[in-house]
Amino acid sequence: MDKGGAIFALLTVFAVMLGSWFFAGMHVSMTTEEVGYKVLYELEENTEVREYGEMAVVSTSSNDIDDAFSVLSSYISGNNAEKEKIEMTYPLIIFEDENLVNMSFILPRMYDADNAPPPVNPEIKIQSIPARKVAVIEFSGYAKDEIIGEKRSDLSLQLDENGIVPKEDFFQMRYNPPWIPPALMHNEIVIEVE
Repeated sequence: MDKGGAIFALLTVFAVMLGSWFFAGMHVSMTTEEVGYKVLYELEENTEVREYGEMAVVSTSSNDIDDAFSVLSSYISGNNAEKEKIEMTYPLIIFEDENLVNMSFILPRMYDADNAPPPVNPEIKIQSIPARKVAVIEFSGYAKDEIIGEKRSDLSLQLDENGIVPKEDFFQMRYNPPWIPPALMHNEIVIEVE
């Protein structure tokens, strides 16, 4: 095979792999249950105020985001008192303190805090989050610290400009697994408001 043919073959393999990655990401994003909400009003492009109903979550805390994810993933994969597999839903909810990550998986609609399978891992808590109103700014790509800081600042400024009073600290909502192509990732910075 000549040099031009080898380069063409390599580019073809790369294009097929890239296309597979893209379509696998789309499939996962389109087939995973998302928590419903009502948009109350928009502030600016990619920023809105929403209302969420009550939801049940499983939560854990860790020094490492991957560890927190693994603990919760184990629970929904059947490592619970009922040995019941639970469908993944999006978004993941992430609160970050200086040295601690608090992560929650939202349980599918069929569960509440009373009928969810009890955890066997004492690091996991099941709780109900009451209905609430939140302000949200959306962005795509990886949720890197620098981008998170920028989006928090943008959202704070928009809240101030519109006389909206925050009730608590910021948190993140992530809608995709980390292997999804960055252009397809959907992330949000969120804060509960009055």
